[in-house]
Amino acid sequence: MDVKAVYFLRNNPKGVQDKTVEQDVLCGEIVGSALASFRALLSELYLPILEAQKSWGKNSEEHTAEFLAGLTKFSETLTEAASSLEGGLDLRKPDEKHMTSISVKPSGFNTAANDPKIANYFEGILQEWCTQVDKLLEEGEKQIEKSSKQADDLGPDTELEFWRGRMAKFNSITEQLKGDDCKLVLGVCMAARSAAHRNWKVIDMKVTDAGNEAKDNVKYLTTLEKSLEPMYLDTPEVVIDSLPALMNNIKMMHTIARYYNTPERMTTLFCKITNQMINNCKTHVLAAGQLWNQDKPSLLVNLELCLSLNQGYQEQYKLTRDRLMSQPKGKQFDFNEGKIFSKFDLFCKRVSKLLDMFTTIHQFSILSQHTHIDGLEEITSSFFKIVDDFRRKPYDLMDYTRNAFDRDYLEFNVNIHDLETTLQAFINNSFENISSTDQALNLLRQFQGILQRDTLKADLDDKYLVIFQNYGLDLDAVQKLYEKHKHSPHLVRDAPPVAGNIMWSRQLLRRIEEPMKKFSKDKGITLSKESRRIVKTYNRVASTLIEFEMLWYQGWVKSIEGSKAGLQASLLVRQPQTGRLVVNFDKEILQLLRETRYLQRMGVTVPEGARMVALQSDRFKRYFNELTDMVKKYTALMNSLSPEIQVVLAPHVDDLERKLSPGLYILTWTSMNIDNYIARVTGGLTALSDLWSQVNDLLTNRIQANLREVSESILLDLPSDRSFNFEDFVSHQNKFLQSKTQALVVRNQEVERGVKELLGVIKAFPRENSDMILPEEAITDFTKHYETEMYQAVLTSTRRTFDKMKRRLGSRSSGGFLFVERPFFEVDIELCIPEVSLNPSLEDIQASIISCAKLLLKVSSSIEMWGQSDVGGKKRTFHEVIAKDKEVMKVLLLLTGSIKGLKNQVWTYIDGFNKYSVLWKKDLQKEYQTFMETGPTLEMFEAELKKYMAFEMEIAQISPVHNIGALSLETQPMKNSLRSAAATWKAQFAQNLHKQGHNDLKKMIDYMRETSLKLNRKVEDLEDVRTAMGVLKEVREREGEIDSLMVPVEEIYALLGRYEVRVTKEETDMVGDLRYSWKKLRKLATDITDNLTCLQVGFKRELLKEVKVFITDVVAFRQNFDENGPMVEGLEPTEAVDRLKKFQQLFEVRKRKWTNYSSGEELFGLPVTEYPELERTEKEITLLDRLYSLYVTVINTINGYGDFFWVDVQAQIDQMSETVMTYQAQCKKLPKSLRGWQVDKSKMLEMFSQQSECVKFIKVDAYGHMEDNPVFAQGNIEVWLQSLVDGMQTAVKGIIKKAHAVVSEMPLEDFVFGHPAQISLLGIQFMWTTDMQNGLTMAKNDKSIMNKTLKKVDAMLREMIVITCRDTLVKNQRTNLETCITVHVHQRDTSDELVKKKI
Repeated sequence: MDVKAVYFLRNNPKGVQDKTVEQDVLCGEIVGSALASFRALLSELYLPILEAQKSWGKNSEEHTAEFLAGLTKFSETLTEAASSLEGGLDLRKPDEKHMTSISVKPSGFNTAANDPKIANYFEGILQEWCTQVDKLLEEGEKQIEKSSKQADDLGPDTELEFWRGRMAKFNSITEQLKGDDCKLVLGVCMAARSAAHRNWKVIDMKVTDAGNEAKDNVKYLTTLEKSLEPMYLDTPEVVIDSLPALMNNIKMMHTIARYYNTPERMTTLFCKITNQMINNCKTHVLAAGQLWNQDKPSLLVNLELCLSLNQGYQEQYKLTRDRLMSQPKGKQFDFNEGKIFSKFDLFCKRVSKLLDMFTTIHQFSILSQHTHIDGLEEITSSFFKIVDDFRRKPYDLMDYTRNAFDRDYLEFNVNIHDLETTLQAFINNSFENISSTDQALNLLRQFQGILQRDTLKADLDDKYLVIFQNYGLDLDAVQKLYEKHKHSPHLVRDAPPVAGNIMWSRQLLRRIEEPMKKFSKDKGITLSKESRRIVKTYNRVASTLIEFEMLWYQGWVKSIEGSKAGLQASLLVRQPQTGRLVVNFDKEILQLLRETRYLQRMGVTVPEGARMVALQSDRFKRYFNELTDMVKKYTALMNSLSPEIQVVLAPHVDDLERKLSPGLYILTWTSMNIDNYIARVTGGLTALSDLWSQVNDLLTNRIQANLREVSESILLDLPSDRSFNFEDFVSHQNKFLQSKTQALVVRNQEVERGVKELLGVIKAFPRENSDMILPEEAITDFTKHYETEMYQAVLTSTRRTFDKMKRRLGSRSSGGFLFVERPFFEVDIELCIPEVSLNPSLEDIQASIISCAKLLLKVSSSIEMWGQSDVGGKKRTFHEVIAKDKEVMKVLLLLTGSIKGLKNQVWTYIDGFNKYSVLWKKDLQKEYQTFMETGPTLEMFEAELKKYMAFEMEIAQISPVHNIGALSLETQPMKNSLRSAAATWKAQFAQNLHKQGHNDLKKMIDYMRETSLKLNRKVEDLEDVRTAMGVLKEVREREGEIDSLMVPVEEIYALLGRYEVRVTKEETDMVGDLRYSWKKLRKLATDITDNLTCLQVGFKRELLKEVKVFITDVVAFRQNFDENGPMVEGLEPTEAVDRLKKFQQLFEVRKRKWTNYSSGEELFGLPVTEYPELERTEKEITLLDRLYSLYVTVINTINGYGDFFWVDVQAQIDQMSETVMTYQAQCKKLPKSLRGWQVDKSKMLEMFSQQSECVKFIKVDAYGHMEDNPVFAQGNIEVWLQSLVDGMQTAVKGIIKKAHAVVSEMPLEDFVFGHPAQISLLGIQFMWTTDMQNGLTMAKNDKSIMNKTLKKVDAMLREMIVITCRDTLVKNQRTNLETCITVHVHQRDTSDELVKKKI
């Protein structure tokens, strides 16, 4: 797309409004290809959203699926279209310069064709087009040919995709040829009559034909899309229904299509339709998962559909073919049918085998579900093993091209045949072991129901005769069983006697009757001669059983009237012994009802009297159940009333008894008003129960609950897992007692109110016997009872609290950290020098206990007794009674001495710490000083460390907590103090010992490390040999004394470790590795010795050779030293210093060789060669170095003084004098041979700056002539330094005077670079001052003089700036020039300011 495209979407369903257009309309820009953008929008946004949508309103599922399928297809079409456009052929275009220079007209074509260069250019482009298009046509033909030969699983949609893509490519070429650029190429080539144009004409015709073919094929293939959709979206069943329409559309396309009606292409189309049908079948069959995991009936149906699709497909094809054959003039279906249907037939063969295999699996799976058939499990297990072996095959069952399945399928059928043989034997064996006829018939019916395979059905029909013969044995067994048990048969559980006997006889009859009914259906069995005896026996046994039933029935009928007499008894009766109320119902009536019910269920006709009673059985049962429930409720209610409650509820109980009395004396089971009686009594029970519920609620929740809370209250906080200090104990318990006291007062008042409310409820509750009144004595007794209960609760609470306090204070807890109950008081044992003390004291603890006990006893003084008037007078409390209780007073007396009895035990325990008194009573420093004065040995150090280590260990073993009675003696503070003291003493004695051991250890480790490094150095020359031999000698000397060095170190560290003196891990590891390191060093020394022995011969020979060469070199070196060395006469000191440094380096090289060779000669036992030249040179160089080193130092110092400002000289003069005195002393110490050495050390002629600028010490006479002005550094320093200053000032004045004289005459560049920087700067200032002074003087007469002067100043500035641009300037010159420019800029600014002010 060459231009931009935008889109607009209406966002408001009601329309677009002017004011809200930004909200009502969405817009955006389509970047790139519009088709690609639309495809991405549809496939990546709308399609996923619509597929995830669950609610589609009124739209049906079928229409929804159809819509989504169409949308998916459209998305795929867009994708194909976008891909075809992107993959189209792009013809090369001519350059833009040709497009602009050549007009797209015949005249322009002719003009361009006459230019050979342009014509050749366009011909090249056209020839490239020919190549590209020809290649496209060739590739298309190959793809068409390849498509007709493909044997893969491509569907018919690929045909349409191919022709659409081909059409798009040719359309792309056609569209490009319509453009001016392509017209230009064709026009120029045609005008030039080029060969490429002739080729293009032929290719253009091919393109036109190929494009028309692609369009025609796309047009007709598109008509098939609707008919082909079921193959991609629906089930095989739907595909079968769509086959007629599909065949009709194909027939029409074959008849009228221009290009696609060839047999090859139609055969290819049918083959791809076949492929897609196979894919559709596979997809449908595998939609529910793997074949092995699917529901077998559903799988079989799906496989049958696959076969039906193939059959329908071929039928429709043949039907269409036959119809065309009936019209010989039209086009026929003369296609390769074998190629079309062969794959589908092969696929259906596989499906048929799968259908047979899974049918077998389904049948045997049904057989495996009948687990009640014993012995069948082994057969089914074998079957499932066969199936499992098949399931483990690695191929896909639906892959019909794999022949491995056919071999495995054949093996599967063989195994199934063997399994059927085993199953046949199992069936025969099962019928041989039958125990009864019913069982045999049931087994036969089961096998007939589950064995559907034809090979097994026939054998089952032969089992009937065998079962009938066994039936005769069953008849004999039943006859014997009847004769044995007819007087006392085994009855059904809970069955009454008559019904039970009848049921027994009928069961026996049914046992022989049911099989006979089944056998009678087969006339061939019952009419045979062998079966007649069995039939006679059956008739005889059946008659006997029927007669047995009639005898029992007749006896029961006679007993009915006697049982009915019990209905005249009263409803209720009281037991004489216990007076307990019970329901009076005769058991004979119950027996009659049970017999009647059982016989009626069995279908036996019962007499009218029994039937009438039975009709009322529900009524009798209901009365019995209701009366029984009523009696249970009455009994439970009476039993729930306590004696004191029964007294105050006596009127209400009497009211209930009056309602119960009719059932005891008047009413019977045949009375008509039993329901009213039960209702009245139940109402009375409900009323009394409601009253009791209210009373019990008050009694339980208001009275007894508060009494229980009071009695269970512990008035002191005495937790078993907590200890107190004595200060917190009293205050904490006081607060706790106050809260508990308030709670007890509230509960006492609550109980009293509850009793009053309870009595009020009883009096106010309605009852029918209003003539009976509750006595006042009963009310008083009831109230007094619960007041006594309150007193007992308070007393119990007080006693329990005192008892718990006594137990806590008298506890005997063990020491340590693990305990069941912690001691009550925490007491710290502390070191208060000079003694051990307790914090808090025992007296303080005892006082807190007594105070707490008194507070506890006063709690009851706040609890008032009941029934006292609220007006005036002192009220009585429970304290009056509780304080006199003997148990309370006894415990109180015991508590007053609870702690004092522990005093002796406590102090006995504390005295045990006195054995450590040496730690705090003696002076550590004094004791240590005394010890060190004795010159202690290692054993003496060990004895001291051992003593204090023993202290530490004993102190650590002391339990952190020691419990004595109620006291928890906390020893941790004492332990910390003692351990700190013991550690301090031990550290003092171990400090020096550790330091000594550490120093000795470090020396040994350093020695072994350095020695190893020396020995590991590679031996390459005699110097290395000499060094190695020296090290080896030292190692041998050390070996004799190594033990005497190591043992003391090891003993020291062992001693420190034994007594737990802190030593770093690094030191410990070093001590542990000490002897190992020495062994490694010895091993290394041995290896080096062996190596040197091997190298000795070569090094000796090399040594002799090098010594000869070295002798010659020494003579030459001495000669060079004499001729060119620092001792040559007439040398300047600086040159002599340089020569000395040079020859010092040369001498050092030879000195090393001299030493090496001498050592080598000693090593190999050779005479040591002497070098007198080197000895004399060494002596002279040493003396010269002392002389010239002093000289250089003095010169450098004097040069350094040049960096000082003159204002700073006064402050530095003392230091300068001291330095000079030092140099004088060094001069005096020089050897006598050097004192006469000729060096001009006193005459100074020039002064240099750090930038190498030179100021000569000169002076200018009165005539302007310069002469040298030397300064002699002689005499006292003050004198010659002052001379130095005077000389410098004189020289500077002379140079300035000379510069002033020549500044106006010399060129600016020569002046600046020919003088020191400061002089140059001063000269520029002279020039500016002179110019400005002259200008100001002449300004009165010449008004333009100042402007001229300013121009002169500017000219000088520009000249200096031009000089700075040169690349030949050195750094010093550039710096000096830039400084002059900076100053001159300020001068120029001043001049400019004067001009502006018009001065």
